[in-house]
Amino acid sequence: MLRLILLLCVLSVPAAVQAQISIRTALSDDRRVAPGTTYDGVVEVWNETDVIQQAKVYQTDYRFFADGTNVYGEPGSEPRSNALWTQVSAGTITIPPQQSVPVNYRVAVPESVNGAEPEGSYWSMIMVEAVPPESPESTINPENGEPEYYVLQIMRYGIQVATHIRGTGGPSLNITGSELKLLDGGQTALQVLVENQGTRMIRPEVWVEVYAEDGSALGKHDGVQNRIYPGTSVRQEIGLGTLAPGRYRALVIFDGGGEDVFGAEYNLEVN
Repeated sequence: MLRLILLLCVLSVPAAVQAQISIRTALSDDRRVAPGTTYDGVVEVWNETDVIQQAKVYQTDYRFFADGTNVYGEPGSEPRSNALWTQVSAGTITIPPQQSVPVNYRVAVPESVNGAEPEGSYWSMIMVEAVPPESPESTINPENGEPEYYVLQIMRYGIQVATHIRGTGGPSLNITGSELKLLDGGQTALQVLVENQGTRMIRPEVWVEVYAEDGSALGKHDGVQNRIYPGTSVRQEIGLGTLAPGRYRALVIFDGGGEDVFGAEYNLEVN
């Protein structure tokens, strides 16, 4: 999944063109491995401009919640972090114009975690953050000019590195809240808050089946596939179209494949 964050900083340096980098490799790396395994990965960082660009590379932990909160903690601070298993090759990279530079990483999965065999999913983030030439962190000399105050926008990409211990653990989804919402134009939507209380990540297909009071099917409405790690939660808002006043039954399905299927049934009333 791509996460673009704008950081607003006030700097007393000359204004210059914003750094332009991109990631052309996947923004998530899921590996199913055994304890004691070591595996490698690479992030290709591209310079989309005609001038030299720099980027800094660092690690964070990562959690997110249905209320929209994202937590980027210190590496290894979360109980299911694999950040300390992960070695990243570079701290700061310099990228020639219209070229790419690889950032290599290696994940060494331990035989045990807190005295027990690892189970389920462990994850963290590799951050790649553009360093504009006018930033104090840049080693590229900015153009000469009078200093001025301005707002600097910094682009940051997060690559999720997830280790899934083969044949262990499982997801357990729990719906913690729901609401039927009336939208503009007479549209309706079912909002559902769901938390993974298990030990393994799930990325389920989500849909709602709507039935009339007499049991006749009125349609199937798809949600969005989200990565839901253990101890994290997401909010799904699934459009149901226009429903005439009356009573309905809605069946919400989260299908992660195989036996990992979760559901809930709701009685809806539209006035």
